[in-house]
Amino acid sequence: MELYSAEEVTPESARLQIHALSNFNEGIFRPEQCDTAEPLRERFDPSDISEPIRWLTQPGADFKFKRLKPRRIEGYISNRHFAQTWTKETKRGPWVHTVPKVPEPLFLTSWTIWFDWDYLRTVGSNTLQRFAVEMFLVSRSEYGFMTSESDHKSKNFLIRGLPSGATSSMFVGTNPQYGIPGLYWLNLYGPQYAAWLGPQIAAVPGAVKPIGNGSISIQFGDSPEGAETQDVLTREREAVTLLGWEKFFDVRQPERKPVSPFVYQ
Repeated sequence: MELYSAEEVTPESARLQIHALSNFNEGIFRPEQCDTAEPLRERFDPSDISEPIRWLTQPGADFKFKRLKPRRIEGYISNRHFAQTWTKETKRGPWVHTVPKVPEPLFLTSWTIWFDWDYLRTVGSNTLQRFAVEMFLVSRSEYGFMTSESDHKSKNFLIRGLPSGATSSMFVGTNPQYGIPGLYWLNLYGPQYAAWLGPQIAAVPGAVKPIGNGSISIQFGDSPEGAETQDVLTREREAVTLLGWEKFFDVRQPERKPVSPFVYQ
């Protein structure tokens, strides 16, 4: 699951997000361990989340978490604000705040979570779908998705051959600021994205639902386990054609830049 919000992280928004994660459905996804980096050394205490809040409100920092029992989940919430950096123009000169060479990202908060397949079978895909929607809303996100890891890789993982004969590999096209990364099992769009996609959303061959605040969800199939079935993939291709192929990243044409409601070309 990935979520992207344009909201700046504040102590209050950090508290709301960490509290929501911890208390969803009587705490079934509540972390056991947490920290700002691996390895996770701190025990998560749901009665006192002041330290996780402090971590998350630092620009460039993460609140990383993990749960091992009864099933494994792990992930992180990121403050994507650039951390401030300082330099000296001369050895004895004053410290000067450096200006970033690139603008800060539009989406200043993001979530990334991995779920054990066994956990999916235990809690059910409806619970996962509800969790994704609730975290999307509490984080005031504009874009999000949930799918199987193999489905995500098939649509966004690129392997390239190098002149040396070696290969390079990386996830590409994943920043929703520059177009929609793809269509997956569950797709979540905030008010700006939903309005930009237009009224043709109603004709998409998937389950389209309003989820509040002008946001919508589009789901293809009953479970992420079926995310790569031929039926689901066919309906996703039909939806891309209906909504406009130019709005979506295509790993088969990685150099093509999708259009976006947030980037004026």
